[in-house]
Amino acid sequence: MKTLDVVGICNALVDILIHVDDADLVKLGLRKGVMHLVDGSRQSEVLGHFKDRPHAVELGGSAMNAIRTLAQLEKRTAFAGMVGPDGFGERIAARMHQLGIKAKLGKSDEPTGSCVILITPDGERTMNTHLGASRLYGHAEVPHKEIEHAKVLHFCGYQWDTDEQKSAINQAITTAKAHNTLVSFDVADPFAVERNRDAFIHVIKEHADIVFANREEAKLLYGLSAEETAARIAATGAIAVIKLGGEGALVQKGAETYRIKPVPTQVVDTTAAGDMFAAGFLYGFTSGKSLDAAGKIAATLASDVISRVGATVSDVALGTAAKI
Repeated sequence: MKTLDVVGICNALVDILIHVDDADLVKLGLRKGVMHLVDGSRQSEVLGHFKDRPHAVELGGSAMNAIRTLAQLEKRTAFAGMVGPDGFGERIAARMHQLGIKAKLGKSDEPTGSCVILITPDGERTMNTHLGASRLYGHAEVPHKEIEHAKVLHFCGYQWDTDEQKSAINQAITTAKAHNTLVSFDVADPFAVERNRDAFIHVIKEHADIVFANREEAKLLYGLSAEETAARIAATGAIAVIKLGGEGALVQKGAETYRIKPVPTQVVDTTAAGDMFAAGFLYGFTSGKSLDAAGKIAATLASDVISRVGATVSDVALGTAAKI
């Protein structure tokens, strides 16, 4: 008997969102539109550059974004991560309690991780992530009981940043497979794919039941078009979900292919677009809806989140998603 819909494992972070210009990225030597792993010194340097700019602080982490949105859609959820002994860690725990998420948060002496998200005028986001406590997440923190009782285990490619995290994810996958829990894998970011291509292909081929990737990530994985990548993933037995930005998305299971139309949107900030797409799809999937309907829900949430600053969808979008 499955008592949880989705359990997520991911970096437990806070997001610090700042509006910047392209010239700022050039000055800091940042590659636009990707996630940069940085140490504490570099994070301080980036924040120092923008010390006089307004900023907002929200909960972050790819799977955490998806899990809290699923919780807002009244799904039964759990989240596992690692936090530090600070106000950011307390903020994460308090928000999860408020949303009814079963929190499995390990504690470390390291500070809670942070992600500085730099938003350029075109709405693109460039991330600088200091993992902090998250990099110490290991096998001792794997929520085996929650995975056993969940319909879906969801995690992201960001978990390949340290050997401890990789070990934890491999153990989580083993538990999922032993208890008929489906494995949902979001490859997460071109930067992550470039660093871990072979490992990601192995997870997709051997373990994944649902795979999320965007067009660029798909190209980096297999050197193929979005359509060819969807077919390659579907051939493993997994459901392929390929996000195509303003062109919508492609969902394929076996020989069945669905073209998901985009929802017209004025882009303000692309932060968490993929996370909310995953949340919408998993909501539809765990609710027993068709893959086409799940894709439409995903597009609805992704469209909404990029129409404003930050990684939160509106109540209107949540209500619309629940009715599809």
